[in-house]
Amino acid sequence: MTAWTVMLRGIRYRAGRSFVVFILAVTATTAAVLAPAYSRAAQQSVLTDGLSAASTDATGLTVGAKGTKDSAAFMDLAEIRLTMNAALDKDKFLDERLDRPVAAIDTEVTYAGATGRLAFRQDVCSQLDLDGACPDNPGEVAVSRRTAAAHGLKAGDALTVHLGPAGAGRDKSFKITGLYSPKDANAAYWGRTAYFSAGSDGEGERADSLFSLTEDDLRAEPAATLSTRLEYPLRTERIRLDDVAALRESLQTLGDRMRGHELDVATTLPAVLHDIDTDQSAIARTAPVIAVPLLLLCWFVLFLLVASLTDERAPEIALAKLRGYPSGRAARFGLGEVVLLTAAAVPIGVAAGLGLVQLAASALLAPGVNAEVRWPVFAAAGVAFAAGIVAALLAARQTLSRPVLGLLRRVPERGGWKAGVVEGVVVALAAASLVAAVSDRTSPLALLAPPLLAMVLGIAAARLLGLWSTARLRIARRRGRIVPLLSAAQLSRRPGGQRLVVVVTVAVALLSFAATAWDVAARARADAAEDAVGAQRVYTVNAAHPDALEAAVAKADPGGHTMAVVRASQRFDNAPVELLGVQADRLPAVAAWRGHSREQLDAVASRLHPSAADPLRLGKDLSAEVTVDALPAKPALRLAAIVANPGQPPRTVTLGALVKGTRSYHAPLTGCTAECRLIGLAVGRAAGGSDPYAITVAVRGLSTDGGPLSPGFDLAGRWQARHAASGGANVTVHAGTALGIDVSGADPADAVVEHVDTPDALPAVLAGGAPTDDASAATFSLPGFSEQPQPFLVAGRTDSLPRAGRRAVMFDLDYATRMAERTASLADNGNLRYEVWAGAGAPADLGTRLGTLGIQVLKTESIQGYTDQLARRAPALGLWLYLLAGAAAILLALGVVLLTAYVGVRARLYELAALRVAGVRAGLLRRALLREYRALLGLPLVVGLAAGIVGALVMLPGVPLVTVGEPAGSFSYEPSLGALPVALALTVLGLLVTVLLVLRLLGRATPMRLKDGAQ
Repeated sequence: MTAWTVMLRGIRYRAGRSFVVFILAVTATTAAVLAPAYSRAAQQSVLTDGLSAASTDATGLTVGAKGTKDSAAFMDLAEIRLTMNAALDKDKFLDERLDRPVAAIDTEVTYAGATGRLAFRQDVCSQLDLDGACPDNPGEVAVSRRTAAAHGLKAGDALTVHLGPAGAGRDKSFKITGLYSPKDANAAYWGRTAYFSAGSDGEGERADSLFSLTEDDLRAEPAATLSTRLEYPLRTERIRLDDVAALRESLQTLGDRMRGHELDVATTLPAVLHDIDTDQSAIARTAPVIAVPLLLLCWFVLFLLVASLTDERAPEIALAKLRGYPSGRAARFGLGEVVLLTAAAVPIGVAAGLGLVQLAASALLAPGVNAEVRWPVFAAAGVAFAAGIVAALLAARQTLSRPVLGLLRRVPERGGWKAGVVEGVVVALAAASLVAAVSDRTSPLALLAPPLLAMVLGIAAARLLGLWSTARLRIARRRGRIVPLLSAAQLSRRPGGQRLVVVVTVAVALLSFAATAWDVAARARADAAEDAVGAQRVYTVNAAHPDALEAAVAKADPGGHTMAVVRASQRFDNAPVELLGVQADRLPAVAAWRGHSREQLDAVASRLHPSAADPLRLGKDLSAEVTVDALPAKPALRLAAIVANPGQPPRTVTLGALVKGTRSYHAPLTGCTAECRLIGLAVGRAAGGSDPYAITVAVRGLSTDGGPLSPGFDLAGRWQARHAASGGANVTVHAGTALGIDVSGADPADAVVEHVDTPDALPAVLAGGAPTDDASAATFSLPGFSEQPQPFLVAGRTDSLPRAGRRAVMFDLDYATRMAERTASLADNGNLRYEVWAGAGAPADLGTRLGTLGIQVLKTESIQGYTDQLARRAPALGLWLYLLAGAAAILLALGVVLLTAYVGVRARLYELAALRVAGVRAGLLRRALLREYRALLGLPLVVGLAAGIVGALVMLPGVPLVTVGEPAGSFSYEPSLGALPVALALTVLGLLVTVLLVLRLLGRATPMRLKDGAQ
């Protein structure tokens, strides 16, 4: 027979053991393949997610120029396109990854008293909802509906547009062919240009863009500044990991080529790729570190496997030597089966590893990400195979080098001093590595701490188990107790059992650490998402002003599960302070504020919105009954009202010239809506001047067309004098049946008395220190929604505010709006950001309802969506790999348990059969076996579980769990039905099944085994 025939027959003869060896070898190869394959897929997932999450204008590139007649901005778009096509013909790589460009030209113009853009954009009419015709011909434009409504324009009108800078350039007449509204103002088609910006920008009125499809109309004035460009979207789905370096190089080369034609290439894609690189680099650093303990465990298992199998075949090897086999041939005879099974496991292991990564990619990673068959996968499999061969040679060396008599011994040899030295070296190295990992918990080496700790504890537990078994054996022998005697004898005489303790301890520690880390990270991701989003859903919207947003929210969700939020940012001590105006009455039902119950939120809401007077709402006119007892000869004085309409600056309405006696002063309030509000009353000069005067006015009543108002003249503090920045006149207010106002001075400005419908200082909940010199101050001043500083009163302090972070101020939106609108219009404040927060009970179609009410939704976020996004960031992907490694380690450990039972099974069955013949009942033998495996597996299960959990609690504060570069810091772990209990349950179940298989195997120990001395 040939050597191959002998090996194949041996594998068939030992089918059960051979299968276990094959499965362990497959698992080892799978573990080796897992790291490079999963790392590659995870990095591709991060790249795909990052490019998909970025806006189209952020990943695309723009080629063009900006300038006047003498620049490339006045080139024909066709010429720029030809230049670009010629460049892309030389770079097919970039050409295949850029989508069809959109050609555009625009220039700043003025028309109808407003500033706007005259724009050409390719195929623009397909993106507009037009009433009328598309402006295809020279001298034709389309005007937006809201601009037309604001300026009384209609289709067919002639519109004069000034091209070029003010004081230069020229006027050009255009015909309006149609009125438009954009089908989707946020569509990727519009790129980075803000075409629809009607409103006030602080420098005057702006109008929406005028669209023309004639390029020469925009080039009619040489002094005009044109922006001429081609906008190329990036085909993000075609970008793979191997493309990134070439993509950067292509962009650089394209920029150099275009500069030779006086054209610029603008893109933020390199910045987007740089941000993605951070996560990819973290995965590249973490994956090998996670794979190291699993690979070491695999090789250790292979070492045990070969040592056990070679030791089992010691009599066969002895016979081979007795028949004259030289040492090399005997070694090949002893190792041939293991090497053949290990080699056969390589392709299966590679396929299993790739299949496992493919399953993970389908379930966890970004759409379109697959396992890639690349050389690192085969290299890892080759290294694993080579390391396995080395481990096999080292494991078999001791057995193969023994003399024939030593090989024929049936009693296992006791471990010598060499084993103790090896264990000592392993413990020393593990302890040193553990200290290094603990000293820098932020490094990827921190992930090695649990397996290193488990290795030290596993070796200690194995030694303790040996000592305990020896002691129990003596006690059981003296007392004559069969079950403890048999179990202790097996534990003390089997050196493989102590190695099994180390393997199971490390495997359980790996899985328990990974499961604990996953549970903690899942909670941290959920907390981070809740903190970052602030409510179940958040809509970023466009609104004219806060009152308009509040009114729309009230109509869209009358049930009160939605809240209008207005945000702004200020700076103090060179650090940003986030301002958060919320509807306090809706806050408890809407906000997701971690650590705050509904009762606590109710308390916060009541502190943010203490009782105050209701605003004095006006109708179409205002009347005031006023008594003047004494009137100065000069100057002539008047009585006025300060009125604020939502979205408009406060205006002063003259009620009439003051005359002596009691009379009614009246004025119509043109343009006043239902929300029009009386800010206050003013006494001042009718015709200017600076002559000093003194007067006392008694206001007896106020009324509007809807009836008398309730001004609260008799309440002290309800009306207060406004203090002018320059000092102003002396104003004294007397509460009573009639409001007494004493005014004296020479200041030319009006003396103003305001109706107080807000607290004196705006109550606020503060995250971080107060934005003043004293961080613990109870009051501070800060510009709120207006440019003037407003007084704030600290009504509460917290570590963090939802969606605002650790340096923020939360206050009531209604009171803040009332305060700000006393002096300015919030419609003019471009620093305000508008959001709508929706709670769990909010309508599912809230976004549609808001759009119907004129509130444009720009972006929608949700806690679940944000959590899912975090679950595909580098830390979460790294923990998934750790879970896979832990699961593989447990499978290895279970395989080792089975292998330990299979190796030497004939001798063990012979012993058990002999005990049966000697009179030991089968029940006692089963109890002895259960007792043996309870100690052999129970101890490492407990030690490994403790090592993994303790290692997680110690190391995780320094490990990024949510985003790269941000360690978890302090965290709380609350046991729940998460990954840890599931992993523990599956591990215990797997061990129980394995023990049952062992019992079934050893249950064949019948007296027939003694027939003919079979063993």
